[in-house]
Amino acid sequence: AGRHAMCLGLEPFSATQLRQRMSPWTPLPEWALELLVQKSIATLDTSENSAGMAIQRVLEILSAGLLLPGGPGLMDPCERDTVDACSSLTDQQREDLTASAQHALRLTVFRQFYRVLGMDPPAPPAAAQQARKRAAGEGTDAEPEAVAAEAPDAKKPKVEEDTPTPTPSV
Repeated sequence: AGRHAMCLGLEPFSATQLRQRMSPWTPLPEWALELLVQKSIATLDTSENSAGMAIQRVLEILSAGLLLPGGPGLMDPCERDTVDACSSLTDQQREDLTASAQHALRLTVFRQFYRVLGMDPPAPPAAAQQARKRAAGEGTDAEPEAVAAEAPDAKKPKVEEDTPTPTPSV
């Protein structure tokens, strides 16, 4: 699976990492996974290839129901007859694999693929950290009142004045 990605100039992402991390992917035969990655990458726009897009494309194709019972299946190009490369999977395994791909795709779209791979979240960019510090009033030498005065949108505490409440006239 990684060989085809390297031929396209992509970072060598091993789709077998998905098989190792996610139990529904375990029954997927290695050949079927390699075939799936190859066919998925072939559908990408060649001007925008990246490892992330390749992973997302694999997840999109599986999420669409390629392997579901009654679906098109994954045809083995090395066989003379039409043979599904995933014929060893049960209907339940196919459904579990599709549901797992759908969940992983959701995480990927919302920039949380690190959760799929079981990694720590990436550190936020330095600019975002500085903006948060400024918003919290950290990292400045100025007094908090001066920081609040510089930020016109900042909420200021409401000071209640001693005004008598009007009494209703009868």
